[in-house]
Amino acid sequence: MKEIKLVKRLKKIGLALALMLYPLFAGFAFAVHPNLSSLQIDTPIADKIAEFHNNTQLHNGHLFMLAGVPLLIIIAVHFMRLLENRSAWWGLIGGILAVSGAIILAVDKAALCLVPSALDTLSEIQYQAMIPGITAMFAGKGGLWVLHLLPILPVGFVLLSIGLLRAKALPLQISIPILIGSLLMANPDIDLIGLIATSFLALGFFQYAICLFRTDGTTLMNEV
Repeated sequence: MKEIKLVKRLKKIGLALALMLYPLFAGFAFAVHPNLSSLQIDTPIADKIAEFHNNTQLHNGHLFMLAGVPLLIIIAVHFMRLLENRSAWWGLIGGILAVSGAIILAVDKAALCLVPSALDTLSEIQYQAMIPGITAMFAGKGGLWVLHLLPILPVGFVLLSIGLLRAKALPLQISIPILIGSLLMANPDIDLIGLIATSFLALGFFQYAICLFRTDGTTLMNEV
């Protein structure tokens, strides 16, 4: 019995940490983007390559975003469990989309962030010779077409958020900021809006995490 309680306690702490760390990781990743105040939607690929080249801070930001992927999956699966009895379809469909989108996000950061950071170790002459290949990556050529499905990530969290509201699974002061953040995250890759969206997610996630630390796990949910 003590072992079961300990496991439940550790799971709850792990969930709370995921809720707190993801907005911090994502917020840092958005904040270090160059030209953060720009609202331009279709940035030319040549400009993107120039932004990434020898930008260690940006590479580190994307590494933090990659580290946030398993945290997103933990959060999405938990929200699915909260909706098992009420608004179950919202939880099921939203959870599938959110988890699938999180996996695509990992592919995005691996292909378009970790790979360019490796190419930065080349000499400038060697790097320039790689430009056609880098351009093909940023254009989503070949199997990278899957990156065009990345919008299913915010769509999944929007559906989960709506399900949480319909089921009254969480207090409004928690579920509404999560919904607003999820809606704003579904923007055409504008970093400033992404940072604002992350701020709303943080507002909801942090409150929930604090509740998890303060309660015995039965006030806001049946099981973690």
